Amino acid sequence: METKDPIDIVRLATAEALRRIAGEALLTTVAGTRLSSLRVGLRDVLRCALVAQRVVAPTRLIALCRDIGLQPDAFDLLGHHVLGALVGYRPGPDALVRVGGTLGLARRELFTPRQSAPGDPLRLPARAGIRNSAATRYRSTKPPEHLPSPPAWTCTGCGQEWPCAVKQSQLLAEFGGARAALAVYLGSCLLAAARDLPGLPLARARNRFLGWLPRRPF
Repeated sequence: METKDPIDIVRLATAEALRRIAGEALLTTVAGTRLSSLRVGLRDVLRCALVAQRVVAPTRLIALCRDIGLQPDAFDLLGHHVLGALVGYRPGPDALVRVGGTLGLARRELFTPRQSAPGDPLRLPARAGIRNSAATRYRSTKPPEHLPSPPAWTCTGCGQEWPCAVKQSQLLAEFGGARAALAVYLGSCLLAAARDLPGLPLARARNRFLGWLPRRPF
């Protein structure tokens, strides 16, 4: 089904993500007894990124993952299926980045150890995140920089081929260690760039979009 309505995309992509998640052994608990809660959590993630066009920590999804004790590998797999489902509706690179950034915030909230003691007055609230995080950048009034600019696929921030070195670093932070989800996002950008730049050699395009990804957890 071809649609550009973000509300329709949220509904369809949520259903598709749930269908994919249901077949994963790592996600048996969340896909079984907590399916209704998962549907609400994923819908919140997609609605915020596509309709409100914001990146904020998804509190309902975080609460569900904590409640069932979801492990990092399982969370990464969940994020992979969410982005994989969304890619099929071609929401655009910016929307995919926002979803990836939202999942990255959730991952940091769930799995990043706190560095300070509970009584430390300098300790930030759990949802504050990192000061230079994707959430801070997207909530600001200043337009995001270093985004892809189709059909030439140059960087809006520096004019270099996208993803430039700055954007590569930003993407690693935005996706918060979710390698599978980041690879899905970059793969969708590669396919879009291949359509816009038919003269771009496939090997060079693959190296440009995917070749820089770290082979170990980041």
